[in-house]
Amino acid sequence: MLTAAEVRAAARDGRWTGTTRAAAPGHLQCNVVILPERDAADFERWCELNSSVAPILARSAAGDPRLPALGEIDLRHDLPAYRVFADGEPQGEVGDLEAVWTDDLVGFAFGCSFSLEDALRREGVPLDYERRGFGGAIYHTTRETSAVGRYAAPLIVSMRPIPEHAVERVFEVSRRYPQLHGAPVHAGGAAALGIDLDQPLDTIGPVSVAEGERPVFWACGVTTQEVLRRARPVRGFTHVSARMLVCDLTLDDLAAAPA
Repeated sequence: MLTAAEVRAAARDGRWTGTTRAAAPGHLQCNVVILPERDAADFERWCELNSSVAPILARSAAGDPRLPALGEIDLRHDLPAYRVFADGEPQGEVGDLEAVWTDDLVGFAFGCSFSLEDALRREGVPLDYERRGFGGAIYHTTRETSAVGRYAAPLIVSMRPIPEHAVERVFEVSRRYPQLHGAPVHAGGAAALGIDLDQPLDTIGPVSVAEGERPVFWACGVTTQEVLRRARPVRGFTHVSARMLVCDLTLDDLAAAPA
């Protein structure tokens, strides 16, 4: 089993380019957004107003690629892949940001539902969908996030099917981890969120909800990428869906943190 530092080293060396799901269990995985300093204040305020979507765990100083609160991290290299935006439009993916890093860039790291899955496993919540080869799916909803200037977008959610008898337990455990999106935004009929379960934005394996399970939806950090598309900052960089920053902070650290 690799440590968080070993996962980052493998990403830095180009040896880890795929999903980080289940990598370094017990260690937090983070969504990442990197923006020019002139855009960072409004974006940070949007995050604060929509903390279930983008619960900030760390923010870098302008031009500094380090996030010391999360470990020996270099934001230019330590993700398996980066998504590039110009004027809000996706420009593709790159393996690192060495060639494009400038002294005005500010990085944000947010808690991720991959780590929330770790917490649910530890609490004995059955995640039967994993045995079926399904790892969750993300969807646009008809709910709006709270806007800050140009920073606004409809909520994107992640869905995982949970046995009916465990849904209440899922809400109970999730509430204890606001840094990992907190309690679900909805459980049950997807139509309440304007969702067609057969039309995900992205998915890990075929969408699967078995008899006796209820689809449960959490706010998703991919919403931040939709915000960038709409706000249209001149430059921006994010993680690629399911390929996260794995940090040294652990679930035990969160559990021990003051409420």
